[in-house]
Amino acid sequence: MNKGNLSEWKAVVLDLDETLLHSDGSVSDYTLEMLQKCKNRGIAVIVATARFWFKAEKYLKLISPDYAILADGTQIYHNGELLHGFAMDKKQSDGMINELMKDEAFDFVVSVGKKLFCSSAGIREEWRESREFKENVEMPVYKIAAVLKEYDVAKELAEKFDCRLYSYRGEDLYGFASAKSGKYQAVLALGEILQIKPEEMIAFGDDENDYEILQNVGKGVAVANAIPKIKEIAAALTESNNDDGVARYIEKVIGA
Repeated sequence: MNKGNLSEWKAVVLDLDETLLHSDGSVSDYTLEMLQKCKNRGIAVIVATARFWFKAEKYLKLISPDYAILADGTQIYHNGELLHGFAMDKKQSDGMINELMKDEAFDFVVSVGKKLFCSSAGIREEWRESREFKENVEMPVYKIAAVLKEYDVAKELAEKFDCRLYSYRGEDLYGFASAKSGKYQAVLALGEILQIKPEEMIAFGDDENDYEILQNVGKGVAVANAIPKIKEIAAALTESNNDDGVARYIEKVIGA
């Protein structure tokens, strides 16, 4: 599919960090205006980010997307409620946590939905709290994120517990989730609920975890600051996140 008019699309899928957001974490009024135009034309606005709820919440309030795919596609929210999730099986999550607990140098968090259990002591917030993990987590675990020494350590853990591994540019943080999960898998699940096909969606991204979405939706658009791998498979390029590339592309295809 090679549509040019945004009004012909049924959904726009948006990564946040280094894509929709400026590098300082801000969102321009221009971007908000373009997203509102999408909504006014009946186009579903979907955020798809690696962020957990506690780090995404302020942007969800600001952007007011129709749906939010969080924690690398392991959770789908609508109006603040969990609509669908891809949980790790208990053997995976228990094994991963027990393995991480063996080395006190590992700082990690466990996502059970909006709430995060943290290995670091002294945290007691609305959506984050410290936990000693002396007992197994009985709630569904959607994602585990850990600060590790190097990629090979993360890869070995992911292979041992048959998990999907996520890495993030410029960070020593690694994410682990069900092999059935992912941003694109969440997009497919949400599309089934909304009766919107992947080819009826346009998506914007910059990093490794946007690859499947940009490659498989109707049109994948990379921002100018995207990693080379993303630019190579994108159907189109737009300006950088700091130059409001997403909003500029939307305005161009809206034609108004």
